[in-house]
Amino acid sequence: MTDEGRPGADTAGNIREVALDLFSRQGYERSTLREIADALGITKAAVYYHYRTKVEILDDLLRPMVDGEDWIIADAESNTAEIGSPGWRLTLIERYIDLLLAHRRVATYAMNDLAGVSNSTLLDHMRANDTRLAALLANGDLSIEQRVRTSAALGVIVSILALPDVSNAELRPQLLQVVRDVLGLTEHLRDVASA
Repeated sequence: MTDEGRPGADTAGNIREVALDLFSRQGYERSTLREIADALGITKAAVYYHYRTKVEILDDLLRPMVDGEDWIIADAESNTAEIGSPGWRLTLIERYIDLLLAHRRVATYAMNDLAGVSNSTLLDHMRANDTRLAALLANGDLSIEQRVRTSAALGVIVSILALPDVSNAELRPQLLQVVRDVLGLTEHLRDVASA
């Protein structure tokens, strides 16, 4: 088959890549299905074969990140014996950072075009995940200082999106260290290492 959007070619993946580039450059609202088709050198009908609307494309871009959040949160919630412990909190943070790094382009776009992302049918689910993640990190009998540190740590994690010139390999260890420091968990790691 040809690359006219029929089965056999990864046209859907190409559509998502081009759409992400356009959405990132000019915003979701200003990007059209015609521009996506033109950038790929295919017909608008070929785009329609895979995606009837821009919202469907946006949802497909966001879905892997949302599915990853679902898994991380469900796994953290299922570990009832450890909930709230320093090691449990570190694992949760590390998994969340790894998820954002794995989907860094989409996460960066989402943070920079909140109005565009608000068109997604996944928006309520994403908001619910944000709330669940924050609640999990704040789980336990935390002091006001620890609650402030938790909110600050989530802000630090999102800051990775503002450093496009730094590779994931360089950024990950630095980010983990800063988040551990903000959460006040660096001392816990030292205690575990010396035990």
